[in-house]
Amino acid sequence: MFQKTFCSSPWFHLHIDYDGSYKNCRWGTKQISNNKIHNTSLLQFYNSDDMKKFRFDLLQGQNISFCASCHYEESFGKLNGRIRQLNKSAIDTNNFELTMRSSPHYQNFLYSFQNEGKANLKPVDLQIMLSNVCNSGCIMCSPESSSKLNRDYEKLHKINDRLFKSPNNNVSWTQDSNLLETFINELCSIKNLKYIHFLGGETFYDPAFYSICDSLIERGITDIIIGTTTNGTIYNDKIKKYIASFKEFHLGLSIESITELNDYIRWPGKISEIKPNMLKYLELREEFKSLYILLRITPNILSIYDIDKLFEFMIAKNVVAESCNILYDPAHLKIELLPDDIRQEVLYKIKVVIDRYNIKDYNVINTRRTDLINQATAKTIQDYYRFMQSYDIPENLEKLRFDLVQFLKSFESLRNNSILDYLPRYEKFLRTYNY
Repeated sequence: MFQKTFCSSPWFHLHIDYDGSYKNCRWGTKQISNNKIHNTSLLQFYNSDDMKKFRFDLLQGQNISFCASCHYEESFGKLNGRIRQLNKSAIDTNNFELTMRSSPHYQNFLYSFQNEGKANLKPVDLQIMLSNVCNSGCIMCSPESSSKLNRDYEKLHKINDRLFKSPNNNVSWTQDSNLLETFINELCSIKNLKYIHFLGGETFYDPAFYSICDSLIERGITDIIIGTTTNGTIYNDKIKKYIASFKEFHLGLSIESITELNDYIRWPGKISEIKPNMLKYLELREEFKSLYILLRITPNILSIYDIDKLFEFMIAKNVVAESCNILYDPAHLKIELLPDDIRQEVLYKIKVVIDRYNIKDYNVINTRRTDLINQATAKTIQDYYRFMQSYDIPENLEKLRFDLVQFLKSFESLRNNSILDYLPRYEKFLRTYNY
């Protein structure tokens, strides 16, 4: 059990949400701490009671519900957050015991075990959500993560209070200039900082992103990897400054489909405008060898139908797609709700891509190595093929399908659109559940 549940992430990684609350891990399924950046510094939270208990529970081999998303993905062999973080500790799940003992972090794990979860490392891998300011209202997103979606949820809650919770209206922590300055000072004091990934909202709309990057450059803290994600609705030439300044720059382009289906899922963005911006960002790789670009996808029951076209785009443009996760929440958008005929059709289309390009199955852990893009792309495609073959059908399948239709119809009542204009193949399926 220990080798199936242990994760090294909480020894070097932390996540800050848009409202300033801390989370033990970027992949965690829920908040398990009440600490916020407003009253608890980064380093204080790192060795808080919540974090110490989390580490100690992992060291005792407990199967923690917070980690359900990673366990779910790992059940069908998909590369997930736990495997990625173990890789940073040089731990191989196929040779767990030996590599655990030879890990450069082994003595740190041992220290924590002997000290009830206290850590003697520092958080050097950070994911920081700057704010929820966003010009997109993606249907699978949380209203707390998008200002546009938040406004939609205020109306949607009145339409269906069961499927749409009343949104919180918390203020983004970066709007407090003093708090932001204090955070920047602490950030710059952390020795051996390795990686910071910034998220929004839409990061390129957020002045805090530029403030933090400029401060790091001014203080000479440039031997680190900076990452961020954009929805591709804008192209900002200023990004060149940051690509040139830092050791590496990882740019994620959030997209669900290369077809107009993306317009429905990531409304109101238009793929006709997003795709040219994506191509401009991709062209920057010729100028900057330190730039690594990947597509960031969250496949759901809608986008999975056209995923073969996205795979074709990845191969043509030599860019990998890193799945944030197989969509786990909301449950009524999960791929597992597909009727079997559509499932088989999706499988067939993916298999056509696999056969056309003679795609092998590689065991690639670090998908962000520029010399492994082809192998990483192949693994992504094979992962989804394997998932489509083996996923489990939810016990409450029929209820979730009815919820799916009500969910879509509620959005469409605000946006004056119809999923059938984008996915006519789904008409018979959706009509069966009162679309």
